[in-house]
Amino acid sequence: MPVLERAVGQNSGSFEVYSRDAIVRNLEALESNWKWTVPAVHDSDYPFKFSKQSLESTFIAFAENTEALQGVARRDMPRVSILFVLAGEIEVYDGRTFKTLRIPANYVASVNGRTGKKLTISPKSAWLWFQVPEAVLRQSFEELTGKPYMQEFVLLPTSFCQGGAHGLYQTLRQAENELRVASSETLPMLAGAYKQLALIKLFAKLPHNLTDAFNDNAHNNAPRQLLKAEAHMRKNLHDAVSLKDLANAANCSTRALQRMFYLYRGDTPMGILCNYRLAAAHDLIEAGKAESITDLAMSFQFSNPGRFSVLYKSAYGFSPSSALRFSREALRFSREKDRG
Repeated sequence: MPVLERAVGQNSGSFEVYSRDAIVRNLEALESNWKWTVPAVHDSDYPFKFSKQSLESTFIAFAENTEALQGVARRDMPRVSILFVLAGEIEVYDGRTFKTLRIPANYVASVNGRTGKKLTISPKSAWLWFQVPEAVLRQSFEELTGKPYMQEFVLLPTSFCQGGAHGLYQTLRQAENELRVASSETLPMLAGAYKQLALIKLFAKLPHNLTDAFNDNAHNNAPRQLLKAEAHMRKNLHDAVSLKDLANAANCSTRALQRMFYLYRGDTPMGILCNYRLAAAHDLIEAGKAESITDLAMSFQFSNPGRFSVLYKSAYGFSPSSALRFSREALRFSREKDRG
């Protein structure tokens, strides 16, 4: 069977090939920090699919391999890879510690790109690869918590069939699909929004080694007045709330409350309230429980549904109507699968 290749760029691209040489050649073009090999087996084709999408300074890659594949880190790479194994299995051997990490199907784990790291990908595997430079992880953590990033991010094998890991996986797959068909005009904004959303979910939803530091630094060090104001926000997501209402709930002046939010949250009180409402709306949309986007917007005090859609897309990278459609389709597929 002839080799079939599509355009391969330096940082992103895709290809579908059927020979050992073509697999190595194309992977070297897109993932040059790894030395790739395909062990020889019986005389046959070697179907392999790979695509890589850029999310500003981060990347999403998806691959399907029929035969085994191995990759060895050529040099230290200041980058963390979040590996979702959809089928098959990936083993990660660390030549420095002589330890092996096994990631089975339906599990996700982090892998750093240190010299001596070896990936062994079993035959008939499928995997999603979220690649994040350590500098980007550090900046994101410090912006979210206001505290220094003191140790490297580590995520041990965790099931992504449900919970926060599943939410991150869905976000990355949605990003992969939408970026592939996005126009050149909307691509930069879409990539930036998905990058922010993925990093927030990575820190806030997954059980990594920085979870306690993230939760403590992001919330417990804030003044009591600010926490009281936020509690009032969460209790009144569907009701009209003014800055004066928040100040009264916090038992402080409006000016003092604004200073506290700027210092500890980097935003205004009303901006944070807007974020809480968007997050609550997002939860209903992901659960497929919203009847209409207009009614949903009005229920959370967004008097202009068009403005709500703009804010939602800015926060989550896609329109609320697209997200609701995706959630309903996923739920319908899940029910049909259960019945089958």
